[in-house]
Order: sequence, then structure tokens, then C-alpha cells
Amino acid sequence: MILIVEGSAGTTGDKHAVMNAGDALLVPQRRPHGFVGLEPNGFWGLSIQFDSRGLYEDIEDPWATFLADEKSAELAGSPIEQLFKKNEEYMERFDKHRLFVLARNGLLNNPQTRRRFLDCFQVWSNHFQKMVLNRVVTLQNPLFEELAWLHLVEELGHNRDLAKSRSDLKPVFDPILEAVCSWFPSKIGMLSDLEKVVLVHLVVEASALSFTSTCKPAMETSGTKNHFDSHKAGDEAHVQMGYAFLRQVTSADWPRLFDIQRQGWAMLMAVMGRVADLVVHTSGQVDDAQPQPRQDAQHVVEPVAARAKTSTPRKDTPYVVEPIDVVGEPHAKSRAPHKTSEEWTADRVAEKQISAAE
Repeated sequence: MILIVEGSAGTTGDKHAVMNAGDALLVPQRRPHGFVGLEPNGFWGLSIQFDSRGLYEDIEDPWATFLADEKSAELAGSPIEQLFKKNEEYMERFDKHRLFVLARNGLLNNPQTRRRFLDCFQVWSNHFQKMVLNRVVTLQNPLFEELAWLHLVEELGHNRDLAKSRSDLKPVFDPILEAVCSWFPSKIGMLSDLEKVVLVHLVVEASALSFTSTCKPAMETSGTKNHFDSHKAGDEAHVQMGYAFLRQVTSADWPRLFDIQRQGWAMLMAVMGRVADLVVHTSGQVDDAQPQPRQDAQHVVEPVAARAKTSTPRKDTPYVVEPIDVVGEPHAKSRAPHKTSEEWTADRVAEKQISAAE
């Protein structure tokens, strides 16, 4: 995000506009942008990045690519080599994700934080299994069967093994995490078989290299150690399976392959970002802490533990919404005393007798 503090500037790239002091420009990730100072004195601004470090914090590894360099890189090599080179760039950037920076700084050494992390990771593991299964179910070309089935056989049931390795597993339902994870099994069914190879092997399996190597050290004393140990070698083999298969491709709809590659890495960044949010910030989703009950005119929200023992709590949420009795204000007493039903009956009989006498 760019804040113009003094002067004025013209923007270049995807957006062309004139910015003056007080204006702000939010630049989407990996979109071309630039600025040209305008008369009379150019501009002075503030650049704010939302990554784990600044663009030029490491001058040897800047998180910015100038247009001339990017175009020259795109022109070099065959399309498949360009795809591989682009993947290396995505992998390098993914390895610097804030979740992994926090993990390297000891985030997962705390037992409670590690448990929260594994609870969230289980959500991703479950959806990964669905993606692998759906890939095989939606195969179109027999030439891709061997690769898809081999990958399925080697991955089948790993999410169940992960869950069984933990005695403290607490199911997590977070709408955002659920949405970004479910994109993968949903998307895989809409792709061509070649696009499936890119998404599964070049993106998802390649991302696991950073994930496993970064998180594995904190799992040495955990029951999940075997899960991470087995994946370290398996993930590398699954990446190479994809690379070897794609090297045999001579013709393809290359723009579509580059597009699914870009989309897949962007969605993985979103998955890890949400996991980081839930582990570090949003304790209400995975924490045992129970907030104080909140009440309005018709309902009370209370922890399950506060409910009567005879009730049956819902299992999919730590809270239930219960209606409460709303006791109205007592009506003001009438000047005439209320009569019982017996008294009303006696009065009606007396009235009839008087009428008959008349």
C-alpha cells in the first residue's frame, strides 16, 4: 500500500491515475505498478508491506521484480522450462510465508500452540485427500491414469493416520479456512488432466517441501512425528513425478497451465495465512477459553458447561443459543376483584332466576 504524504504522482502499471497528498493506493499481490513524480516537486510517500519482511530488507533477495527483468525472463527457454522456473519463484516466496517465519522463530515449540496448529492442519489434510480422490474420479485421458493412481495409492488415508496419532485432536470449523481448503478438491474436478498435474505436483506437493521441513522439527516429541517423517521423502518424490511427466509434454495450452499454477499458489498462501491467523490471533476458534455469556432480550448465549445436565449439547460448536423465559411485567390490579369460575356460574344462575320471576 502506498500513501502519498506530500506532492503528487502519476501511477503506472495496471492503474493509471493522479495521486495527491492524502491519497492511498492498495496494490494486489504480484501486480505491476509504479510511480512518476509530477511537477513541481514530485512526491514523498510511504510504502507499507503486509508480508513478514520489507521488499528490500534483504538487498540480495528483494521481493520486487522490475518489468525489464521479468520480460527478459519470460522470453528465455521453452514454455515448460518457463513453467518450472516460475514454480521455483513461487516456492521461494512460499517458503518466506509468515507462518513459516513464525515457526522458525519457535511458534510451534509451545505445546498448546502446536496443538492448535495441528487441529487446523487436520482440516487441510482432509481436503487434500478429497483432492487426490477427485483427481482420479474425474480422469479423462488414460495416459494420465498411472500417474494419478500411483499418487493416490501412496497418499491414501494419511489424513486418517494423522488424526489417529493424536489423543488431543479438537475438530475446527472456521468458514474461511474451510472455504480456501475446499477450493482444491472442487477445482481439481474442473481441470484438464494436464492442469491437474500442475496443480497437484508442481503446486501442492511442492509446497509441502517447505511446510514439512519447517514444521517437522517441532513435531519430534509429538505423536505426529511419524507422519512428518514419512512425508519428507514422499513429498520430494511426488514433486519429481510431476516434473518428469511434464517434461514429456510437447504441446499444451500453456496460458491455462500458467494460470492454474498462479491460482494454486495464491490459494495455498491463503490457506497458510488463515492457519497463522487461527493459531496466533483467533483463539476463539480453537481455544478452550470460554467467554462470558452474552444476553439480549430474547436469547442467551452460554457455554455448554453451564447448561443443565439433562440437556444434550450440540457437538459441532462450543456454544449453544437457548431461548430464555421472558417474564412480563405484572398487570396492574383491576379495581374490581377477579371472580372465580364458580362465582361466575352462580351469578349467571341468579340472573336467569330473576328474569324468570319477572
